[in-house]
Amino acid sequence: MAETLLEQTRSLHEDVERFERIIVKDLKQETKSHKDKIMQSHRVRKRLDQIQDAARKLLKIYEDEDKARKEEIEALGGEDKIFSKFYDRLKEIREYHRKFLSNDLTEAEDDTLLLKEEPHVDFTGEEGLGRYLDMHDLYLRFLNLQSLQQRSKGEYYEYLTSFSDFSAMPRQQKMGKQYSEYLAALLGYLCSFYERTQPLAQLQRMLNTVEKDFSARWEQGQIAGWEDRGVGNVAPSTSGIELEAFSSAEELEILGADRLKEALTSLGLKCGGTTKERAARLWLTRDTPLSQLDRKHFAKGVVPPSDSDVATNSKAAHARHVALLEVEIRKMAELLVNVIADTKGKVEKKQAQTYEEMQAELAEAEAEVAAPEDDEEDEFVYNPLKLPLGWDGKPIPYWLYKLHGLNQEFKCEICGNYSYWGRRAYEKHFKEYRHLNGMRALGIPNNKMFYEVTKIEDALQLWKSIQKAKGDFKPEDEEFEDAQGNVYSKKTYDDLKRQGLI
Repeated sequence: MAETLLEQTRSLHEDVERFERIIVKDLKQETKSHKDKIMQSHRVRKRLDQIQDAARKLLKIYEDEDKARKEEIEALGGEDKIFSKFYDRLKEIREYHRKFLSNDLTEAEDDTLLLKEEPHVDFTGEEGLGRYLDMHDLYLRFLNLQSLQQRSKGEYYEYLTSFSDFSAMPRQQKMGKQYSEYLAALLGYLCSFYERTQPLAQLQRMLNTVEKDFSARWEQGQIAGWEDRGVGNVAPSTSGIELEAFSSAEELEILGADRLKEALTSLGLKCGGTTKERAARLWLTRDTPLSQLDRKHFAKGVVPPSDSDVATNSKAAHARHVALLEVEIRKMAELLVNVIADTKGKVEKKQAQTYEEMQAELAEAEAEVAAPEDDEEDEFVYNPLKLPLGWDGKPIPYWLYKLHGLNQEFKCEICGNYSYWGRRAYEKHFKEYRHLNGMRALGIPNNKMFYEVTKIEDALQLWKSIQKAKGDFKPEDEEFEDAQGNVYSKKTYDDLKRQGLI
C-alpha cells in the first residue's frame, strides 16, 4: 500500500493537513508563563519543519524524473488484464496490513500528546529560559585577544554595553585571525540564542537581507570603518557566500538559481545551466583556487586570474568577511536590544546582592520552573450573589455572610466615600491609613473624640467646638479628685497634699 507512489502522495498530503490542524490548535492554547510561550513556539516550528519536509517529498514525486508515477497511473487505466491488476493491488494491500498490524488510523487523529509535547531546548542557568544573555565565555575570549592588549579591560557590564561597537579597533588588528574567529563565535551565539527564543522568526531571511544591503554599500565604500573596502578596489570572492558552511553541492541548491548565478558572475564563471549544474560549478571553487580551475568553467572573454590576483583577492575577501560579521552582529544587537537591557539590569542587581539573596532568588526561579500547573485555579466560580471568597477560593456560606453583617454598607466621606462592608471592617478602618490620611488632610488629629465621625462637616464642627472649649478654659476652674472620690479645687488639693492629709 505504502509502496505505491500514489499512496505515498496521499499520505504526505494527509500529513501536511494534519500538521496544519495541530498548529492551529496549538496557537489557540493559552500560554501562562514565559516557558509555555517558548515551548509553544518550538512545537509550531517543529510542525512547520515537518510540513516543509513533506512538501519536498511531494515535489520530488510530482517532478517524476524517473517516470515511475506516470507509469503507475497508466497501469491503473489500462484496459487489458483489469482483473489481474485488481487482484495484484489487493494482494499488495493485504501484505501491507499484514506487516503493519499496529498501524491504527485512529491513532493518527489523536493530537493531544503532540499539543502537550515539550521540545528539548538547551538554556544555561545564566540565560534563565531565554530571558538573559550568557556571554561570560565570549567576554573572557574578548579579554584574551592579542589584538586587545593595549586596550583597557572593562567589566562584564561594560562589555554588554559595547560588544557591538567596533569603531575603536585598529584596522591592522581587525585583519588578524583571532579577531575574525571571535566575531564568528559572537555572531554564532547571538544567532543561536535568537533562534532558541524566537523559533518562528525568519532569522536567515533577515540576515540575507542584511548581506544583500551590505554588498551594495560595500561596493560604494559606505561601511563605517571600511570606506576603502579593506585593501583597495578588489572584487570579493563568491559574492559573500561562505562555502565552508555547506557540506555538499546539493546543499548549495537551497540558495536558488538567482543567488548562484550572482555568485558565479562575480567570479567570472559561467552562470548558465540548471540549479544543480550551477551549484556544482560553484562548489569547485571551495577547494580549488580560481587560477587552477579549468578554462572551460570561465565565461567568454574572462581571463583566469593569476596567483598574485588570487592572493590579493583572498586578502580582500577576508576584509569583507570581517566587515560583514561586524554588520551582522550590530543587526543581532538591535534585534536583542530588550534582552541586552534586561541582562545589564540583572548584572547590576547581582553586584549589589548578598550571597543569601542570590541563593533565595535562584531557589525561587527553580521553584517557578518546577511548579506544576494548577488547573483548579482556572475553574469558573459560580457566585451570583457576589459573596466574599473564603480561604479555599470559594464563596462563603450565605448564613455566615448575614451573621457578620457583610450585607450592610458603611460609607465614609473622609475616606473619599469609600464603602466598608460589615460592622467589623467599618470600626477597624478608623485606625487604617486611608482614614488617617483623610483626617490629616483636614488638619484634624485622629483620636477617640472623632470615633464614628464619617462626615467632613461633622468632623470640622467637632474640631471647632473642641478648639473653642480649650479657649474658654481657665486654670483656676481646674478640679482634682482624691482616692475616696472627694473633689477639690486646685489650690485646696495642693494644700492638703502638702500637709499629707491626702
